Amino acid sequence: MKRPNDTAATRERKASKILAILRDFLGDDLTGLTCLDVGSRDGAITHALAAHFGFVAGIDINALTSPRPFASLAQADGKKSPFPNHFFDVVICAQVYEHEESPAALIEEIHRVLKPGGMVFFSGPNRWAVSEEHYQLPLLSWLPQWLANHYLRITRRGRIYDIYPLSYRQLKKLWRGFEIHDCAAHLLSDPQHFFVDEHLRIGLPRWLAGLLKPLVPNFNWVLVKSAPKNTVPETAYTQEYYLTECDGYEEFASSSGESLPRRLRRPLEIADIQPDQHILDIGCGRGELAMHCARKGGQVWGLDYAPAALGLAAKLPKTEKMAFQQANATRLPFAGKSFDTILMLDIIEHLSQDELLTTLNQAWHALKPGGRVIIHTMPSLWYYRFGYPLYRMVQRLRGQALPKNPRSRWRFAHLHINEQTPLKLRKTFLKTQFLPKIWLESTQDYSSESNPFARRIMQGLTRLPPFKWVFCNEIFAVGTKPLR
Repeated sequence: MKRPNDTAATRERKASKILAILRDFLGDDLTGLTCLDVGSRDGAITHALAAHFGFVAGIDINALTSPRPFASLAQADGKKSPFPNHFFDVVICAQVYEHEESPAALIEEIHRVLKPGGMVFFSGPNRWAVSEEHYQLPLLSWLPQWLANHYLRITRRGRIYDIYPLSYRQLKKLWRGFEIHDCAAHLLSDPQHFFVDEHLRIGLPRWLAGLLKPLVPNFNWVLVKSAPKNTVPETAYTQEYYLTECDGYEEFASSSGESLPRRLRRPLEIADIQPDQHILDIGCGRGELAMHCARKGGQVWGLDYAPAALGLAAKLPKTEKMAFQQANATRLPFAGKSFDTILMLDIIEHLSQDELLTTLNQAWHALKPGGRVIIHTMPSLWYYRFGYPLYRMVQRLRGQALPKNPRSRWRFAHLHINEQTPLKLRKTFLKTQFLPKIWLESTQDYSSESNPFARRIMQGLTRLPPFKWVFCNEIFAVGTKPLR
C-alpha cells in the first residue's frame, strides 16, 4: 500500500532526518560504520545513506531494481537476512514493523545482525494515532480487525486492513533487548534541524514534547543493543590479586613499577610510541605500563574496571601526560578517532566472547585511521590441551608431580572465562573491521629451571615451529584500522 505522501522528495527528507538523528548520537563522521536498511523499497533512502557510511546494504522482500550506485541492494526477508552475526554498526528500520503480523521475528533478526552496542534507527506508526497514515482514515487503527475491514470497504479505500500498528507500550516491550532513546522531544522542539514534515513544524518546549511522546502519530526512536553484562564482578579483582598473582607483581613490588617484565616490554616495543601520540591502556591494572608509555612522550589514558587496580595506579609518580579512569571496556568514554594506539594486555581472557567483540568494536571507534590495537593474552589453549600434558609427563619422570589441570596452579584462575587459541582470536577479529596479525611468541626465559640444558630445550620448543604451536603459551595480536 503506497502512502499518499510517499514521493521522492518525501523519501529524501526522511533520509536527511535519519542522518540528522544518527549524527546527534554518533557524531558527524559515519564513514567508519556499516549500515543495514531493512525494507529499503526502491533504495532511495539506502543510497542517500551510502554517501555517508563506510558500507551500506539494503534489503527488501520485493525485488530491487534501482540503478543508483554506492550501496548493495538485495531481495531478502527482513526476518531472515543473508548477513552473519554482529555484522552491522547501524540498522535502519523505518516504516517496516507495521507490515508484519508478528514483528518479533523481525526484531530478533535485527538483534542478531547488529553488533553489541550497535544502534537502530526505528520509526513506525502509533496505533493510537488520530489519522491512520497508510489509508488516511481517522481512528482506523483503533478498530478491531473485522471492523477495520468494513471501514475500508465502506469508504472504498480497500477490502482488508493488513497493517498492524502497535502502541507505545507494546513497542517498548517488543524492543526489550535494546536501550530505547525516544527522539520525539528532540524532533518537536527543533523540527527544522531534524527535517520534520511541514505540518509538524512547530517548536514545543522540551517538557511538553516529553509528555506527548506516547501520543505522537509516528514513533522515532534510537535503540542501542544492550551490551553484555560483565561476567566477572569488579570486586573479584582485589589488591591481593594485583600484588601476589597478576604477572609482573614481583617487578612492581621491587621497583614500584620502574622495571617491567618481558610480557609488558614486548608490547611496548611493538607500539613504538612517538612523542605526543595518544595511547589508551584498557585494563591498565597497576598502571606501570601506562607510566612507561608516558615517559616515551605519549599522552596516556589508563582505564580499568577494578577500583583496586586504580588505587595502586594512583600511587605512581604523577605526570601531566598520564591519567587514570575507572570505566568498562565495553563502553569506552571517548569520542571516535581519539587514539593512535590502544593496548589490551592480558584482559581478553577476562572478558566473555560478547564482551570481547563489543570491546574490539569500541576500540575500532576510538582509534584514528591507521591506528592499532595491540593484544597479549595467555594461556594459549593449544598449550593447555596438548603441550602441558607432555610437559607434565616429562616432569613426572624427573620426579616433579604437577596437577592434571594446569589452572589449579593459580589461585585466581577462576577469573579467566574466555581463554584463546590463535584461530579463535582470528575468528573474533574477522567479525570486526580490523586487519589482524596474530602470532605465538614466548616472553618467558624459564629462569626457574635450574638445568641449563633443559632450559635451552624449553626455550627452543616455544620458539621453533611446529613445536611452538603446542608449547608456546602466549598469543600476541595487532589489529590495524585501515586508513579508509
